[in-house]
Amino acid sequence: MTEFRTFCHISEYGEAGYLQLHRMIASSSPLVLWAPSSTLLSAPSCQVEPREFVDFVRRGHVRVMAREEWLFSPSKRNGHPWEGAAWTPSVDDELKKFAEADRDLEASQRRVTVAPPEPGKTWATDHYDENGELVAKVTRVLKGRAPEKNIPIGVLETARRYENDPRQTVEHILRDVCNHGDAITRSGAEAPFFLSPRDSQFLRWIDSTAEIPAPHREQHLDHAELAAQLLALLRTMEISGGATDLGRFVGSAGHDELARWYASICRCVALERPKSLEGKVSRELNRALDGGRLHNTFRSWISRRVEAPVFALGLATTIAGPFVDGPSMLSLAGVLLGAVPVGNGVLRRLGYVPAQYTGAQWPFLYSFGHEASARRIRRLRKALDLAAEA
Repeated sequence: MTEFRTFCHISEYGEAGYLQLHRMIASSSPLVLWAPSSTLLSAPSCQVEPREFVDFVRRGHVRVMAREEWLFSPSKRNGHPWEGAAWTPSVDDELKKFAEADRDLEASQRRVTVAPPEPGKTWATDHYDENGELVAKVTRVLKGRAPEKNIPIGVLETARRYENDPRQTVEHILRDVCNHGDAITRSGAEAPFFLSPRDSQFLRWIDSTAEIPAPHREQHLDHAELAAQLLALLRTMEISGGATDLGRFVGSAGHDELARWYASICRCVALERPKSLEGKVSRELNRALDGGRLHNTFRSWISRRVEAPVFALGLATTIAGPFVDGPSMLSLAGVLLGAVPVGNGVLRRLGYVPAQYTGAQWPFLYSFGHEASARRIRRLRKALDLAAEA
């Protein structure tokens, strides 16, 4: 399985983060989550059931990182001011077991990792003392018309608990950003998932305000845009196919292919640093589809003039046989066996054996649960065209 480690501070986004969980899992290998909420796994918008989530962690497709209190203390969790922190035994007891079992493994192999104490609190206090002018800047943003456009909702909600104390407000914002940067670094993720445009805006704003210890910030700005495009694309594909069976897809060849494809886009952008990323993910998918060819279809085979008469004879024999001899199992078996050499692979031509597709199969496996066919290619193309026009 291709290694393409991604990261998401999922609970910062509330239910909106868990709405995207299945798509992040499908495009990662593995997905690392910071302190996921077992409560929000049961939200109606989440398409990953708690039992399925635990199984994904068990199999290593999802990894979890959190502080020791989050992973080992039900009382601390249940006493947390945020209701999403509540402990759910069916999920959190299992994560606790994984954390205990994996403590001595290499960091990259742990299914659940106990993170060390946070660095943000001390760093924020020291940085505030050295940069008192931050108070005015942060206060202006918080008291502006729409602070949520510049500050992630989770960070904003925490800061507002201290809005009557400008110093604590600033310190909590800096603390959260520092801890986020530290978590991304510790996760070993190649591409973080930022699920809102405000993430990019916040990174730009905080970058102009203070030097936060979060490496690869410019690449993270690109990842925010790429993630938004990818998740929108996967949603379109789900609508096109009707439903996506995540349990069947994850761990399959299609999952590996999708993770490898998205990884190549992220690596290409990191290397080339294009000025604009608009439509980048959709263009790459269309390019992959343009390069695919479907062979051994009825239409492609019948167009071969030399073989067509032979096929016609085989097909006529196949159709007529049961009516002449009677529809016995013996005569049907004889027809099927005899038609293959006469018609040069009539079963494949008629669709009983899948046609061969030279392009990427993951879009069809994700959207439809089956490999490419002429009908599925048309349906997917139409859905992508409609999404591009919207």
